[in-house]
Amino acid sequence: MARQRRSPYSKLMRRIRARLFRSGGYGFGAISLLAVLVGVIVGYAAIAFYLAISWLLTQTFGVDGATLATGASNLDWWHLLFVPVAGGLVVGQLLRFHDRGQTSGVSNVIEASALRDSRVDLKDGTLSAAATIVSLGTGASMGREGPAVHIGATLASVVTQTLKLNPAAARTLLGCGVAAAVAASFNAPIAGVFFALEVIIGHYALQTFAPIVIAAIAGTVVSRIHLGNFPAFETTDYFITSFWEFPAFLILGIASAIAAVTFMAGLRWADQMRDRWKAIPIWLQPGIAGLIIGAMALLYPEVLSIGYEATSHALNGTYAFPLLLALIVAKMAATVVSYAGRFGGGVFSPSLFVGAMVGGAFGIIAGSVFPELASTPGLYAVVGMGAVASAVLGAPISTILIVFEITGDYNVTIAVMIASAIASVVTSIFYQRSFFLMQLAHRGLQLEGGRATYLLKSATVGEHMSRDFFTIRDTDTVEKARELLIVQGGGVLVVTDETGKISGVLSLNQMPASVFETGQERDRLVGEFTREVGNLIKTTEPLEVALKRLDRSGEEALPVVSPSQKDVVVGLIRHRDVMKEYTRALLETHGQDRSMNRIT
Repeated sequence: MARQRRSPYSKLMRRIRARLFRSGGYGFGAISLLAVLVGVIVGYAAIAFYLAISWLLTQTFGVDGATLATGASNLDWWHLLFVPVAGGLVVGQLLRFHDRGQTSGVSNVIEASALRDSRVDLKDGTLSAAATIVSLGTGASMGREGPAVHIGATLASVVTQTLKLNPAAARTLLGCGVAAAVAASFNAPIAGVFFALEVIIGHYALQTFAPIVIAAIAGTVVSRIHLGNFPAFETTDYFITSFWEFPAFLILGIASAIAAVTFMAGLRWADQMRDRWKAIPIWLQPGIAGLIIGAMALLYPEVLSIGYEATSHALNGTYAFPLLLALIVAKMAATVVSYAGRFGGGVFSPSLFVGAMVGGAFGIIAGSVFPELASTPGLYAVVGMGAVASAVLGAPISTILIVFEITGDYNVTIAVMIASAIASVVTSIFYQRSFFLMQLAHRGLQLEGGRATYLLKSATVGEHMSRDFFTIRDTDTVEKARELLIVQGGGVLVVTDETGKISGVLSLNQMPASVFETGQERDRLVGEFTREVGNLIKTTEPLEVALKRLDRSGEEALPVVSPSQKDVVVGLIRHRDVMKEYTRALLETHGQDRSMNRIT
């Protein structure tokens, strides 16, 4: 048979791989070079993404995002109604080509990192980006940062699949794409690094940390070359008036948690409603949501699109108390409607918006109660912004850094940290650690502890139990038990009655030494020394349950029964086997799997 000729493209890829990985492994130089490549590509993609949204806003509302609320307030009522509806109908048509019928975001990137060898589908990424541009460009009340993260992950995945890199390297480059996207989005390289590590990768291993830093710097450089070195929000300098304000920041953290819990409850309700609206075609749902958003914009145009103009006003203390309260409710409602209606976008910008309004309103109250001790409402708006976003995203470290970098003000460090910590802890009592994990849980994926914990929750005992074990009758002699235990190298024997049902387990340490010292003692029966086993493990139970029972009992192994025959042992689950699988998943998560040193 004739040998198939390789295309010039395939030959080029082989040469590149041979040059980069000449030693057969992924050295720091090769990964660093790929990190720069991913950072630059994602940086330009993020710029193109934001410029596309801004251009569409100027076409639909006549102004860009920086002055959208002011410009929209001067438009005719029919204009405010028509644009979101038209945008929703276009988004609906795009969703008809999407396999899941909705756009993807950060939760999908977390899933790809933990379960899919960091592979993100290019078609999914392209359709999600297009739908998000149309959504935000026509007024959907969502954010642009989550979609940007997905775009970065998609492009990083394209690079890894093109070069056929192994899962460990792919996971590192996925983090590079995410870090570059966040860094280019906010002009915040430090926050980009920690967001990728804290939310997506889930660890801070050195071999992952360095390339991600390089990619974040590359994305930031691209952004600053073309857009300049400016924070996302123009604010005044903030100063804490008195250390007596610290209790107020703690109370603001609780208020922010209440706002975050309410917001997440609304988003969870939207997920549930979307599953029940099967009578309404998917392509029509964004149009209906657009009509509701347009109607809300007649009263509060601030809720349209990303909402950075309104957020800036709150940070500078220019909004009155009644308007701040109204915008909290209006923005939450508009975002929930947009999310339920399958518009594309994320929740980070809405979280910043809501947090700024909550903080600003709290600051006005604090100023009226303690006028000599309270700082300006703008400072409280910054603190509230960080606290609500930390609670919703479940990433307090990276969110705090993002708030610092987008405002360019580090004078409120302690205040933001106090409120964010309190808000995150209180919110975690009621919901998953983040909105993204809540989304995954809705799809049946429990990834709060990352890949390793998911293994314990999803893998069953039957998949990892050993069928190599000995049984013995309770009427047999201890001499026979001793011989079997020696043959299998210790461990436990499963003791059964005459019908084959388990009556307990037996190990060497259960039998006194005297039974082996005289011939008479060796004739004693196994049943005299059998130890009962409570709560037998079923083959269908997750490994997490097995590990907890093994730890609680102190046993090295426990019998496993089938769900249909609960008294008949079909295998043993050993503590070392469970920990072996858990450790393997941990090593893979940290980029140290067995394929790390070879090209796949």
